[in-house]
Amino acid sequence: MFYNFFHRLVVPCFQIGVISVLYNEPKRIDLRVVSVEIDGCGYSEDKLYGAFGSLEGELIRGVPFARKKRKRFLRTSEVLEASLDRTEPLCVASSFCGGCSFQHTTSKYQIELKTRYVRECMSSLEPTEWLPPIVSNNYFYRTKARFGVKYVEKKERVLVGFREKLKPYISDIDSCPIMIERVSNVIVPLSRLIEKLSIRRSLPQIEVVSGDDDVALIFRHLEPLTKEDLKILSSFGKEFDLHLFLQSGGVDTTRKIFPKDGIDYFFYDLPEFSIKLRFSIKDFTQVNLNINRLLVSSVVSLLDLQPSDKVLDAFCGIGNFSLAIARFVSCVYGAEYAKSSVRSAEMNASLNKIENAVFQACDLDSDEVCIGGIAEVNKLVLDPPRNGAARFIERMPLEKIERIVYVSCNPVTFGEDLKILLEKGFELKAARVIDMFPHTTHIESLALLVRNNG
Repeated sequence: MFYNFFHRLVVPCFQIGVISVLYNEPKRIDLRVVSVEIDGCGYSEDKLYGAFGSLEGELIRGVPFARKKRKRFLRTSEVLEASLDRTEPLCVASSFCGGCSFQHTTSKYQIELKTRYVRECMSSLEPTEWLPPIVSNNYFYRTKARFGVKYVEKKERVLVGFREKLKPYISDIDSCPIMIERVSNVIVPLSRLIEKLSIRRSLPQIEVVSGDDDVALIFRHLEPLTKEDLKILSSFGKEFDLHLFLQSGGVDTTRKIFPKDGIDYFFYDLPEFSIKLRFSIKDFTQVNLNINRLLVSSVVSLLDLQPSDKVLDAFCGIGNFSLAIARFVSCVYGAEYAKSSVRSAEMNASLNKIENAVFQACDLDSDEVCIGGIAEVNKLVLDPPRNGAARFIERMPLEKIERIVYVSCNPVTFGEDLKILLEKGFELKAARVIDMFPHTTHIESLALLVRNNG
């Protein structure tokens, strides 16, 4: 397979070790890739050169575009010797857009790379069993994102998209195959829409939030909109069946402008458990709803739930795990820092006619936290933010806990927290990688821990 994005450039070069330096502009470098890291780069043996869009064993030709921490980064322009794991990217912007990093390789390769990184972060910890990864659709899966917006004076046009790799610039794209199709298809119309607004120079960001059926766009603006601007936005919302919000400052300044129905919440289903979850644009939800359904199913299965069980769902959010668990046990206690998410969880319990779930807003990292019912629980779900759950684990009375299912979005804190739990008398029975973010560097993982009664 041969790639050449700079085919008109013919430049002489000479060989220096693993690289060839070309003096005429633009400089190009031939690089033998020895390893690929989780940052999405393939590196030379000395780690001083990294090439986006490359794989182990490949010989690539790249154009230098950035320096960071004494490393020189390249964009792959030609693949001179290709890996068998290489595939054709679906997106023409994949070489420079920061929205993803691995479209040039197979799903199998991505999973193996992420699994290897998780195992490295777990250090000497080894589960009794590595479960198969949770996988689903590779494209058109992402329901949430934050797009940058930039009016380019010289081109007299607006760019809408993710930022470029290692650069502050907005990627010039006309679609995005990792976003759900309704969002991908609206990128060009969205750009043309903003070009018509009086505040096109003062609209730096658009946040996307989607459920199963509805899509919301939140426009972050630095100047007031005119009546004509609002009229243009409303027409756009109507044409593309979108919910539109404005945000002039912090989250509390968010207000809906179309449709004017006062509704600021959306839904997704967990059909296996006959549950419909309602969430607001302020609530955390997983970006991949299909994978989330498989994840909830896995958590419920690994807990080995019994009718007499009492379960604590720490960092419970809107009740994503709690309410599915409640279908099988005596009682579920949910604890979460964000008060708005706790209100959503309580509303979801009512919506689904679940009466054995109790939710509490509290800071789980606080030394003074007191969770109602904690002395009664015998099983635990942990789904913390990126900084992990170490402080919570260290203070919580775990003597009565029989099983823990830990869901993590950060392999580093995942490994650190598992070590603490093993020191507290648990065995690491199983672990698995969750392909929540195909083609990106993000990693979700899961572990099952069981009380060691020996």
